[in-house]
Amino acid sequence: MSMHGALFRIYRPIIIPFAAILLTADLLVTGVVVGGNGEIGFSMWLVLAGSAAKYWLLVVGIMLVVMQLRVFLANGRTRHEFLAGAGVFGLIASATFAAVVVLGHALEGAVLDAIGGRGDGYPVLSVGGLLGEFGQVFPETIAYLISGALISAGFYRWRPWIGLVVMIGGAVPAGVADSLLGIDEFGVVPAHLPYAAALALSLAATALAALAFQRVIGDVAIRRTAG
Repeated sequence: MSMHGALFRIYRPIIIPFAAILLTADLLVTGVVVGGNGEIGFSMWLVLAGSAAKYWLLVVGIMLVVMQLRVFLANGRTRHEFLAGAGVFGLIASATFAAVVVLGHALEGAVLDAIGGRGDGYPVLSVGGLLGEFGQVFPETIAYLISGALISAGFYRWRPWIGLVVMIGGAVPAGVADSLLGIDEFGVVPAHLPYAAALALSLAATALAALAFQRVIGDVAIRRTAG
């Protein structure tokens, strides 16, 4: 089995319940808000799924180093194979979560419109806006994944005080993506830079962090488990 296929097999039992819980929470909260006020003027899906997708991938980035690295290398995989497989897995997972956020937003808007629960401030997502919103969300999801991986790698390789220094650098991709491309519950991007410039800066920060992660993990000593 390919490395990325093995990683998907590991995380699939986590992803499916996570998505189901997220959908249920959105339906319940939105139903309560609409039931109480008659309509809702913001996207609950962007609040819940938009945040959950980023932070879940941040945790996945951490787990790849803390849990999966040693296991795969102990079973004969090379560091190069692990890094390549984790890269493919990370790109697909980040793109998938970004697509779920965007498609869920569109579906939420359609449902609210059908039941008469869409308020004036609700960020309507047109068919043409799907790709644009994906272009905002995807750089964030991949940035959070890389941030988690680099932060974890710093603590895995070095003493805690050095790990703290690495953590500051590791947080840069997530921070840059959030500040330049983040979308709030009203569909508003607070940054004032043109999209092309914001995207370029975000991707550059993520790429540099990914390169740093590769260097840190490339020859790291694999720790034994206790006992």
